[in-house]
Amino acid sequence: MNRKLLDILACPMDKYHPLELFGNDADMDNDTVETAALYCKECGRFYVVDSGIPILLPDELRDEKSEKAVLEKIYDLPDKIKLHGKPWNLT
Repeated sequence: MNRKLLDILACPMDKYHPLELFGNDADMDNDTVETAALYCKECGRFYVVDSGIPILLPDELRDEKSEKAVLEKIYDLPDKIKLHGKPWNLT
């Protein structure tokens, strides 16, 4: 995902913009983000960026197992995602 997409991406549930981006330091230094988490400050939901593709789906279409696998690759995930991120708790 090109970092410039952050200028237009919004939460699919409440349309909040801008989303916060979290990832590993090495991944965040480039214009292209391969693996990361997007966080909506308004509703507390998180979304993943997997293989450079932001997965912004409503709750009923999300795949918990595959999203958790992506989040496990991010070693410095903030507590607001690990402990309180919707739609599921990651602890």
